[in-house]
Amino acid sequence: MKKRILSLVIVGILLLSMIATSFAEEATTAKSFTLQEAIDYAIENSTQLKKLNADIDAAEIDVKKAGKAYNSTKDYSLADMQTGISAGITLNDSQQYEVVAKQTFDSSIDTILQLARVKNGYYKEATKMGLMLTEKGKEMATEGIEFSVEQSYFNVLHAQENLDIQKSILSAAKQNLDAGNKKLELGLVSEIEVMSFEIAYSQAEIGYKSAVRQLEYAKMTFNKAVGLPLDTKVELTEVITIEPPEEVDLNEKVSEALQNRMEVISGQEQYNLSKLNYDICKSASPGSYDLKIARYTLESNECELAETKKAVELSVQKAYMDMMDAYEGLTILDKSIVQVEKVYDATKKRYEVGMATENEVIESLNQLQEIKLQRSEVAAGYNLAKKMFKVTYGIGLGTN
Repeated sequence: MKKRILSLVIVGILLLSMIATSFAEEATTAKSFTLQEAIDYAIENSTQLKKLNADIDAAEIDVKKAGKAYNSTKDYSLADMQTGISAGITLNDSQQYEVVAKQTFDSSIDTILQLARVKNGYYKEATKMGLMLTEKGKEMATEGIEFSVEQSYFNVLHAQENLDIQKSILSAAKQNLDAGNKKLELGLVSEIEVMSFEIAYSQAEIGYKSAVRQLEYAKMTFNKAVGLPLDTKVELTEVITIEPPEEVDLNEKVSEALQNRMEVISGQEQYNLSKLNYDICKSASPGSYDLKIARYTLESNECELAETKKAVELSVQKAYMDMMDAYEGLTILDKSIVQVEKVYDATKKRYEVGMATENEVIESLNQLQEIKLQRSEVAAGYNLAKKMFKVTYGIGLGTN
């Protein structure tokens, strides 16, 4: 009996050990993402998009209410509506419309205008505009999520590239230090010269450790963008590639932007609604203060729309120029790196035969490090500029 109990205890301990090992392996296994998988994951888990879906549902209800109010009144005269003979309508403070049965209205100008707006479809159009802009807002939010994920995704790859550069610089500094120590053993250099190599190595080590921390932070930022716990281990499978910018018809892209950008759509819709309100005021309340306000609002919206279109066109032009500047700068840096690497290799060889000083070697190594890191920055900036250019002739990004 005791042996059986002991066997059961041993089996239990083994099972617990296996479960613990399984959890440990799961905790240390990195989540792997392609760029598209990361975007899909972020969109699927976005609380912002879920809220916007709820806003769209609410806006659809508003459209139905406004449509019901319009259909209930379109065949009646304002006089009938004012006396409450046919259908009565009150305007809800929050939504500005709601059909109510058998209610009498006074004959104030405000009431006349309210009834005229209902009868002529102003509130129906206003709610349709609200629904359309909410749907477009969801599109823009989705674009914003994609942009944020792509940016943070490639920031991780960029940080990894910087770490690799710092690692190679650290290795080169160690080789220089070893070479200096060998020459010191042979009595060919002084301790002060070797100390210069030691300082250079220490600086390279600091740069490497800093790059490790930057990569860790970039991964946490990526996790935040896709909706993962910050300490989640991730493995990103894409690679940074540099493709030349595509040839585009810039005027065509400007035209697309004027059709697609959220601020233009919103401005155009607001202008259309203001025009409808002005026409209603001119018909139902000529010569009134309300008509003057409606005219001012219409003219103001017209000016704002014109300025918005100019700003959108300028943003497309600027994004294109930024993309081209980054690419051209990148091609120059690629050529410069080849030259600087040759200079560094030649300086090392000259030092080995006593024809160059340790300061020349260190200076050459620092130049190589600087230009490689600069090239990495410009490459990241170029990929971001390409994405920004595409964004400018799409729906655009929000202000956040």
